[in-house]
Amino acid sequence: MSVTMHMLLEHWGNRVVSAPRIADARFSQVALITTDAGGLASEDGWESAVEAETIYCGYERQAADFLVAHPEAFALGIGDGSTLASISPSCVTRFVIVKDDRPFSAVFEDARRFLLKYERWTERMRAVLFERGDYQSILDCGADVFEDFITITDSSFRLLAYTKDVPIDDPVVLRLIDEGYHAKETVDKFKRYGAVKRWQTQVGIVRVEQTRIVENPTLSYVFRMHGSYFVHVVLQCMKNPISDALVDTFQMLIDYLELYVRHDWTARHQFDKDYAALLSDLVMRRPQNRDLLGKRLERARIPYEGEYRLCVMEVDPEDDDGQRVLGYYAWRLLEMVPLGKASIFQGRLLLLVEGRAVRGDAYGEAPDPGDGLASFQEAYGGVFGVSDPFHCIVDISFAYRQARLAIEYGQQDAKTLGDFFSIEPPEVPVYRFRTYFSTYVYEHGNQDPSFIAYCVRKSVVADIVRFDCEHGTDDARILYTYLMCERRANEAAQRLHMHRNTLVYRIDRLQERFAVDLSSEGEREEIMLAFRLLPAGLAMKGE
Repeated sequence: MSVTMHMLLEHWGNRVVSAPRIADARFSQVALITTDAGGLASEDGWESAVEAETIYCGYERQAADFLVAHPEAFALGIGDGSTLASISPSCVTRFVIVKDDRPFSAVFEDARRFLLKYERWTERMRAVLFERGDYQSILDCGADVFEDFITITDSSFRLLAYTKDVPIDDPVVLRLIDEGYHAKETVDKFKRYGAVKRWQTQVGIVRVEQTRIVENPTLSYVFRMHGSYFVHVVLQCMKNPISDALVDTFQMLIDYLELYVRHDWTARHQFDKDYAALLSDLVMRRPQNRDLLGKRLERARIPYEGEYRLCVMEVDPEDDDGQRVLGYYAWRLLEMVPLGKASIFQGRLLLLVEGRAVRGDAYGEAPDPGDGLASFQEAYGGVFGVSDPFHCIVDISFAYRQARLAIEYGQQDAKTLGDFFSIEPPEVPVYRFRTYFSTYVYEHGNQDPSFIAYCVRKSVVADIVRFDCEHGTDDARILYTYLMCERRANEAAQRLHMHRNTLVYRIDRLQERFAVDLSSEGEREEIMLAFRLLPAGLAMKGE
């Protein structure tokens, strides 16, 4: 993590007369070659011990003699290269000769200040790491080191840090800074040009002289943790061309960032891992101890009982790039559905939407995320299935199945309509299980009674029956009779032995309380199906 020979040579530029070919030499300090009492020479000749990572500085002849006496050392000589013919090749490979008209003391001080600048930079980065700083604070340490623009993003293309003191006019980066994420158009370019795929396997610092995404040459480094693309650091060469010295300087930043990346992975993914494992266990219905489950839910900040909906997003399984950017989709989706919690499960994006407190006497449920999903789908694509509301988190396994069935039936329905009418299938971004419940029952009702029973228990009819039991009302009987009479109010009122106006009032009140739209043929069909599937006589008796 010290200054390299490439960096020193670039610093002296065209003043270098002779440059060594050893590329891995590193230096953290410079020392004078002197024959004074406190120097490196004695009456018996040169002392054998030299300090590691030190480049020794003197006039050319003096420096050449020093290299002969110290076969492992490097030296900086001030001169014109006249000694090169008289020393061995092994010395030449460790000898930097600089032609400089300044006084020797000025050249030495120049080298000292150059090394000191990088020493102070690394000290600042170490201090930030010790104080548990973040990506931005680490990057800020190099304000006097980098003249080029650097960004740090994560696997969801979210901006973590950038060099705030370096101006940038690249439109891609300006939009990234403004929005905090790479724009959809940029991510589409990443996918189209195969960049996402390359980043999954990229090793070391990669130089790109020309790219179709940003305007400048770039250096980039990808941190992968446990094989997963995690953090991406990109330097855009705006003022300086790509050089070995710039690569070495960039590598020094990467070396320190790696220490923080490991901490960030542990801090961020330990929770993500726990949350993902919990969600996986719940969806797969793996047996769990109730006390242990309670602790896991508490860590994930998910109530055991609440008001929930589950949304499932699917991308084409053959679209490798689409699978790779699921993390990006998750962050973008949470912007549009802020009450949700996103996770990735079996190559699908899951969005758990939690409701808020029940208001008045309305039966509470999670807010409908349809508008947010539709906006997301319009911008980024994908297919969504939405479950019915559920009230206990362990029922998420049924909700997951509902959402996936909604996608299956919705896509089949859209395709069938398109084929039947010889038109393009309708673009429906969000498919709801409620729409296809009747179809599923007619096709598979006898094959999975537990799933059907769950769906009926979560139906609006079951809600009405529970409300009747708790409040001593008979809304279920009134609704059933009203629908059996095909919404003919006079006939239904006669059967129920009540005034027509009373019946109409009760029906209106019922629709408001339970968010039912009896003008919808689909909802009426679903309600009557639920009545038929409820245990015999339960709806009528309110038991």
